[in-house]
Amino acid sequence: MEQIESPAARAYWKLTNLARLGGIYDAQLFALTWLAAGRMVVTEQVNGISTIDQLAEPNAWRLLLSADFPKELYDAIATQQSQAVAHNGGRRDAATAIVSELAMELGQHPWDILPCITDAGSRTDAADGTVVPELAALLMDMVDAPADSEVWIPFDGKGQLTVETLRRGWRVLSASPLTVSQVSRQLLLMIETGQCRPSRVRTEVDRDEVGRPVLRADYALIVPPVGMRIRDQHVLTWDIMKTRTHEQYARSESWALSEFANRIDKRAVFLTPQGVLFNKGQEQRLRETLLHRDGKGSRVKAVVTLPPGVFGSSGIAGAITVMSNDAAPDTVYMADLGHGRRALVEAGDIVSAGREIALGLLESDKARHVGYDEIEENEFSFAPSRYLQRIADLRDAAVKLGDICEAVRPPASAKETTPYEVAEVGLPDMRQWRPVNHDIEKTVYLKAAPKTSALVQPGDIVITIKGSVGRVALMGTSAQRQPIILSQSCLALRLNPCLGDKNLSPEVLLMYLRSPHGQAQLTGLQVGAGVQHISPATLLSTVSVPIPSEQAYVEIRQDYDRLCELENQIANLEGEIVNISSRRWPDNNFAALSVNKTA
Repeated sequence: MEQIESPAARAYWKLTNLARLGGIYDAQLFALTWLAAGRMVVTEQVNGISTIDQLAEPNAWRLLLSADFPKELYDAIATQQSQAVAHNGGRRDAATAIVSELAMELGQHPWDILPCITDAGSRTDAADGTVVPELAALLMDMVDAPADSEVWIPFDGKGQLTVETLRRGWRVLSASPLTVSQVSRQLLLMIETGQCRPSRVRTEVDRDEVGRPVLRADYALIVPPVGMRIRDQHVLTWDIMKTRTHEQYARSESWALSEFANRIDKRAVFLTPQGVLFNKGQEQRLRETLLHRDGKGSRVKAVVTLPPGVFGSSGIAGAITVMSNDAAPDTVYMADLGHGRRALVEAGDIVSAGREIALGLLESDKARHVGYDEIEENEFSFAPSRYLQRIADLRDAAVKLGDICEAVRPPASAKETTPYEVAEVGLPDMRQWRPVNHDIEKTVYLKAAPKTSALVQPGDIVITIKGSVGRVALMGTSAQRQPIILSQSCLALRLNPCLGDKNLSPEVLLMYLRSPHGQAQLTGLQVGAGVQHISPATLLSTVSVPIPSEQAYVEIRQDYDRLCELENQIANLEGEIVNISSRRWPDNNFAALSVNKTA
């Protein structure tokens, strides 16, 4: 990615390069330290230092320390007194020259290095809390607080969201349940404001008589660390419900939704990975609790899914959940900006293009209002894709897949060689209408001998439920010639034998699941922060299958037979094409083989 061109950005990149040449591990922190020091000098915050050039002297950094400059940076980066003095002196001279040049060019004007922090090359870890700039702008639009309001931002390791909030004219409450260092955020604020402790940023934590936090706020922007285990962190006293939520929710995203939804009076915007929207267990109980708050403060107003690549440089797909006191009493606005695979570099463009849809300003087939009853019927899933597929009603002549099928799951495979080597049917074998009659080439090792019930049988419907979701095939005679198990990304559907009088057969089920109507149902059930998938329980309990009349059953079987016939014709024609194109001028190996045989 090209580096941003501006005086401040140019100085930032020069400082990071200087740090790398000197073997300094955290080049970004080195650059922020020097820019923050220079900004304090320019804004006349340090008694005894009047020019940037004085930063070349170790004594100047002691004066910075007395002006509330972070002590750990004074010790670790600025002076490095315990190492080679001459070498560090040369580095200080070079860094001083870079910052001095910037000060001469910009002076008291803003030193905007935020684009450098959010640049894809700088966002190397999803846990650092930075997001693509287009998403940061959308989050601010969703907070939508009046001028001079205070917005609570408890998680902001790099300071990106805090700076964006200040630029919107709001004040920031940065009190956090985490005790990790936020020195990068402090440095970015110093560069932005020229102050060590900006007056518009409040850090105090209000507590009750026994020391528990009692903080509340009207507005909040919550971006909890991704994948952090709560029990390993200092959050035990942050339990506004006094129900030991740190034990109820093991992961940071779920805990933050539960905790801060009960501390915000007007509007809270949460940014999390998508798993919070559809995971079972504690996440499902959390969604049910959020949906049925019974007038207790804010309610779920909107859910927006985002493309992969919005968190740092990772491929994690994100989701925005908006809790607001002006939410509709019985519906949730759901929008999908990230369905399907996208290149990471496109994430910001996708978010920008979908801004009006996310804010509910533009009608689209990617968004709609979903009633509480419909959400409850769908396992309290907050995944918009589950509600956005417009599927024609099958009415009464339909049954749930789980009522007519038994699910066959793959056995546990082994990474190492074992005595149990078995053929595995999977995606490469599922590209045709005809039954799978060919020998299965791929084999895998199992941890134990497979049970008979885990082997596929002729007539089983094999369906992919992970990755390329929705591929469907019919098992044929290959399952009679050799033991075959399922790929880990597949599930087999075995029709109940007592359904002979229901006008259902494996061929009819295959035809329906591969039809546009059946595929629409499967597409609507796909979820996944990374890899798309459908849980077996959701597949069986949610997908409806039409029961055809006797006449329709006969016609569907005829259609299937015709499809198989056409596939056979195509295969024969393709073979004839290959023969015609290669028989007159075969390749050299073929010609040599023919000569040897003649000899």
